[in-house]
Amino acid sequence: MKRLLLATLVVLGLLSALRMFKPSARFNAAPGTTQVLRLARNAAVIREEFQPRLAPYLAVCHSAGWCPPCQKFSPQLAEFHHDANKTNLRFQLVMVNYGRSDTDMVAYMRQHSMEFPALRRAEAGARGAATGDGIPNLIIIDTSKGRVATSSFDGSNYVGCDVPPKVLRTIIAQGHP
Repeated sequence: MKRLLLATLVVLGLLSALRMFKPSARFNAAPGTTQVLRLARNAAVIREEFQPRLAPYLAVCHSAGWCPPCQKFSPQLAEFHHDANKTNLRFQLVMVNYGRSDTDMVAYMRQHSMEFPALRRAEAGARGAATGDGIPNLIIIDTSKGRVATSSFDGSNYVGCDVPPKVLRTIIAQGHP
């Protein structure tokens, strides 16, 4: 009986330890293109194919219009995207939206003039994988390796959305391959 109890405790301990060391989200399994919505400068909605591997880095923002912290972060992200030098195609930005419908998503995009591609989480597939349990979450992915370069989460701890844009600015400025 003592051996059975000891064996059970060892197995439960190993399972618990394995959860702590689960592999980071892999984004290589995502298909080559994805249907997205994007706002034109005149706020018209454009449906287009999005090819995430065109640039060395992909910024994926998990967000929703009903989320107060997202509402606070979204204007900063829209301004960053608008001001960033996109001529060298160092990065692409896409929003994975947690809204209830395309209508909610488009209203949220219009509210903050977010002119980058967006899709609902239900349609995001592997790009819908998050690095934490909350939103907003900005994830910078090295597309050549399919690995997270930085995120709004450090493990399971939320560290905020300030670090990923700084890392992306450095990537853009240094012209990382």
